Amino acid sequence: MWVLLTIMVILLTLVYRSTRKPKGFPPGPPRYPLVGYAPFLEKHLVHKHMWRLSSTYGSVYGIYLGPERTVIVNGWEACKEALANDDLNGRPINTTLTLRDDGLQKGVMFTEGELWKEQRRFTLHHLRNLGFGKRSHETVIHEEASELINEIENANESIQLQIKLGVSAVNILWALMGGTRFHRDDPELITLVDKLNQMFRAGEVSGSIVDIFPFLHRFMPKTSNFGTVMDGFLEVKKFIERAIDEHKASMDTDNPRDFIDLYLKEMQKNNNNEESTYNDDQLVALCTDLFSAGTETGSASVSFAILLCTLHPEVMRKLQEEIDTVVGQDRLPSIDDRPKLIYTEAVLTEVFRLRGAAPLTVPHCAVRDTVLQGHHIPARTMVMINLYSIQMDPEYWGDPEVFRPERFIKPDGTFLKDERMIPFGKGKRVCLGESLARMTLFLLFTALVQKFTFSMDPAIPVTNTEGIAGFTLGPPPFKVFAKSRV
Repeated sequence: MWVLLTIMVILLTLVYRSTRKPKGFPPGPPRYPLVGYAPFLEKHLVHKHMWRLSSTYGSVYGIYLGPERTVIVNGWEACKEALANDDLNGRPINTTLTLRDDGLQKGVMFTEGELWKEQRRFTLHHLRNLGFGKRSHETVIHEEASELINEIENANESIQLQIKLGVSAVNILWALMGGTRFHRDDPELITLVDKLNQMFRAGEVSGSIVDIFPFLHRFMPKTSNFGTVMDGFLEVKKFIERAIDEHKASMDTDNPRDFIDLYLKEMQKNNNNEESTYNDDQLVALCTDLFSAGTETGSASVSFAILLCTLHPEVMRKLQEEIDTVVGQDRLPSIDDRPKLIYTEAVLTEVFRLRGAAPLTVPHCAVRDTVLQGHHIPARTMVMINLYSIQMDPEYWGDPEVFRPERFIKPDGTFLKDERMIPFGKGKRVCLGESLARMTLFLLFTALVQKFTFSMDPAIPVTNTEGIAGFTLGPPPFKVFAKSRV
């Protein structure tokens, strides 16, 4: 009897302790035993749910995802403070990523400390030297835009743009990373793009059940969302590993051709340094990060832009009038045209505001005890910064649900730059690929609108443009007819 009673007391004590929160932790919904708040967090458009909760608990509130302490940050002032706080620049342990990287978190997106600083510095420096987001890379994007335009012109039916744009995004990024260009109809490339799209839609930015309870990965079927994510990561990883092997067999150390060659050269330089962070595994993880995030988000942004302008034909007409006036039809739009294409810039900014690919930043983590908006944030707490809450704040924007590019044009006709437009984040953890993403979106989008007038295929009606959430936000399925303007 006493033994049974003792066991019950111990169990009740453990249950009680599993519902407690640290002293000073931000207010938030109840912490339920074992699962925390995880079962109650909406998986569809989770950023909207996180913002709704802020009306009850405030701009900074705390939840538990299983045993994981998590702080959700909403609103301009709180998000700005969080992004400027170096104590919140860490990354939480992510089970999916550690499984991808053979037990460790590598690469640049989910690392922290000196490893992250060194690898990010190297990556930015050398990608910029290769033309990353610069005028010199425009030729590559124009070549890809011309191939895409030809492919669309030869289509005899409505087209699904996102796969085609995914192929373009791969070629544009891979020109810098791997130094080659794939044929647009390459079956292996199309399969890779398709798996990337599936992976990003199946993923959960707030963490999957496996991230909450890591032991469950052994029991997850291949058909589960986790299985889809791992399959996508492994497909990209195999692609990267083959490319690295090919580079090793053909590289000339004195004449590096691309980013992989430059990294291999750095590995040789640090060959005798046991503390070096430059190694094969890190190169694979780094390239997988860049390739995965860069290609999917790029194609999603252009797809959303075409979708929104197709649903608002008056916007498309204004765009085409401006492009015809500034650029004409004899050449593709150039980066040099951008300052004169005021309405075009306003449209793209409005696309980022309304349907930014990253409504939630990549999760941050407190590297030490810190304070945010007066709340105590214990070390190793995961922090999720909700950019959607900034971009859709009705008190600031007035009519945030309306697609209205004119909000970014001043009364004198010049472009209105708004400090709240931070679709790629802000601070030291700002998206590494921002410059290339902006350049790619501008050049591909303007080339498509210059050459075609798009209309929706009624066979696939779009009833909701909010998109499909996953690791990032992607457009809903849609097809368009493309009428040549030439």
